[in-house]
Amino acid sequence: MNVKFEDIEQSLVEGNKQYQWKIIQEEESNQIDGKIPIYPVLILTCMDPRIDVYRIFQLKPGDAFVLRNAGNVYTEDVLRSALVAIHKYNIQYIVVLGHLDCGMKKLRLHDLTNKLTDSAIKKIGKSGTNFYLELLKFFKAFVDEIKNIENQVHKFRNAREIPTDIKIIGMLYDPNTSWVFRNEELKLYSNYEDFAKGYRNILQTKKYELIDYIESHQDEIIGEGVLQDVERRIDIDENRKNIPPTEITKNQESIINDKLEEIPNETPILNFNKNVSTGVYSNLISIPKIKIPKIFVPKIKVHVPVIYKKNEIK
Repeated sequence: MNVKFEDIEQSLVEGNKQYQWKIIQEEESNQIDGKIPIYPVLILTCMDPRIDVYRIFQLKPGDAFVLRNAGNVYTEDVLRSALVAIHKYNIQYIVVLGHLDCGMKKLRLHDLTNKLTDSAIKKIGKSGTNFYLELLKFFKAFVDEIKNIENQVHKFRNAREIPTDIKIIGMLYDPNTSWVFRNEELKLYSNYEDFAKGYRNILQTKKYELIDYIESHQDEIIGEGVLQDVERRIDIDENRKNIPPTEITKNQESIINDKLEEIPNETPILNFNKNVSTGVYSNLISIPKIKIPKIFVPKIKVHVPVIYKKNEIK
């Protein structure tokens, strides 16, 4: 779809007007209290528009420094910005936030070369005799998101210009589920393939972490009865999941469904797709279908992530 630049510009300007109106209505604020950033952290992430750091971590403007480039990779310009942040703004932590389904993993250098201008080709290839190798160096494509995060953290730590007391960690974001996986979780998997094989169990752990979070904040966000119903549904769906799909009889399915019907309709439902294959892994991670709708209470809104199954690539 071809969109005129004038239309894009107009859309941006209209968006700014909406922002101004929300400031007037006190729905938004451009006021920042204290020095910036609020937290002494710099986050290097990808330019993928699905990666909204402020929404992912529920940050506010002024809370943290964010750098972006294709593939969240360490470069000389990233170093330049990091040094400014460290020495002028007292940054103490650097987070390399990679993500699943990254476009740099799927980059086809041969196809890209055919689209480059002559000037771009000359610039990229001027440093050596192996043009393909120069392409790899220039675009910094990779084949494994988790290994890429590890490599970028390693480059930061080995940079002599970065003070040794700066703590540098990696994190992984999944745009399809909105979950962030911590540095400690990533250390359990040496590469993307291992992570993909364990992904179903990883999500189960995350789901129970969310239940614990809701439970610890239930007085603020939801009633106790709703939480109990969520837990009951998880237990029922767990029983369904533990039965191999080929062994679920019509009678067993009927019993499970009858139990689910006993729980009030307004209770969030967690549906597992019983046809999930656990033996095939590809560039797209296949996971159970889990749905938890938004829960609304007066003046407080809790957004609980929706996790869905993607079609597997054979």
